[in-house]
Amino acid sequence: MHIEQRLEFLDSLPALPMAKNIFARTFAEETPVDPSKESGTVGQEMINIFMENVSVQNRKDVNNCKTLVQNAATALYDPVKELHQWYEYYTNTLAKLGWITQAAQVKDKLIKQSGLTMDVVAVHVLQGLVGANAPKLAELAFKAVDGVKSNEGLINLYNRKADVGSDTKFDMSPVWQTKEGSPMMILNCNSLDVRESSRGILFWKSTSQETRIKTAAQAVYLNLDVYDQIRQLVLEKIGASAKGTLAEIPNM
Repeated sequence: MHIEQRLEFLDSLPALPMAKNIFARTFAEETPVDPSKESGTVGQEMINIFMENVSVQNRKDVNNCKTLVQNAATALYDPVKELHQWYEYYTNTLAKLGWITQAAQVKDKLIKQSGLTMDVVAVHVLQGLVGANAPKLAELAFKAVDGVKSNEGLINLYNRKADVGSDTKFDMSPVWQTKEGSPMMILNCNSLDVRESSRGILFWKSTSQETRIKTAAQAVYLNLDVYDQIRQLVLEKIGASAKGTLAEIPNM
């Protein structure tokens, strides 16, 4: 796809709903972010887990791309009732922004274990694509979920669309940096029944002996030669939503 086509496609994306482009930190050693250390961000219906040595710019690019594309997908498809169409649009749109797929898996997964919590589920779902990094991911997933649970504001942000008592979607993506300097992540889209929960998906803990999860996951990396040419337009698209939010705030 030529750059002109990518720019035209970005222009055609649905506008972001106002005030839904917010990301907040879930865990980190320092402020501002130290790229030599792991950290995490939480957004609406997603947690991104950044492993150590991911540059600040790459972290911003991941957050911005996912925010833009997830909101565009949700504007067109119901993420629970039309999960297949939602995920297909999500991944196809990321590809048009320069994200390249290396591996993918789509399946129903049955975990035969009681007492499951969301961080453990995330590791089970992603293990096939992260291989040797699974133990490190398990540690970071626990820190990310624990950080959200300790902050009521982040809980409300993450659970804004969580419907207790039915299937709920969640996205927990580990991100690392390739030797060439590009961000690489596991995109995942998972749904499960949280009717056992009374406070939303992050507080879900299974009481049955087995849990069935519908999951789709892809290992993708960002072609920076492509994205460098459209980064500013992505920021402008997100910025337009922020400006709309500011316009609705009464003058003091």
